[in-house]
Amino acid sequence: MRRAQLPVSMSEGFHPKVRMSFPSALALGVAGEEEVVELNLTEPVATEEVLQKLNGASYTGLAFLSAIPVHAGRKKAAHVASIFEMTIPGELVEITAQKLAAFLAESSVMVVKHNGKTVDARAAVNNMTLDGNRLQMELAATAGADAGFREVLDVLDLREQLFRTIFPVRTKVLLCNQQNDN
Repeated sequence: MRRAQLPVSMSEGFHPKVRMSFPSALALGVAGEEEVVELNLTEPVATEEVLQKLNGASYTGLAFLSAIPVHAGRKKAAHVASIFEMTIPGELVEITAQKLAAFLAESSVMVVKHNGKTVDARAAVNNMTLDGNRLQMELAATAGADAGFREVLDVLDLREQLFRTIFPVRTKVLLCNQQNDN
């Protein structure tokens, strides 16, 4: 942020930090194609100038694609859902399609998370499709001990393949601004 020379707002106190937030931080090992950062500025700056400065100071491979001004007094965006895509190994596609159909037919599928909490994996899934060997899932983001893509892969018996042959990519983060639900 210093290299971008934007008028960023800083926290107060002994160790000031840039006031920015990530409505939905990524899990370790998951790639993101369209992530969101909220950056507080001390004065208005044109969105084109913000993008130009951020991209000019950014590392190779990290690109800022768009900027939307949020006016003072508005609540921060709330994470509603995430869309993940994964490539399923060819030898697992047929059995995955069968397990996916069975999973989607259920109203509830309980699974135990790594921390020992039991969650409903089916309730977390807004939508899930298998197109060829491309698995796409839209997972709701709600407060509490919700299931994530790892728990859904557990149900589909694909967890063992995670990070060996299956690499999840979050392709989109869906947000609402809590004031007019946009």
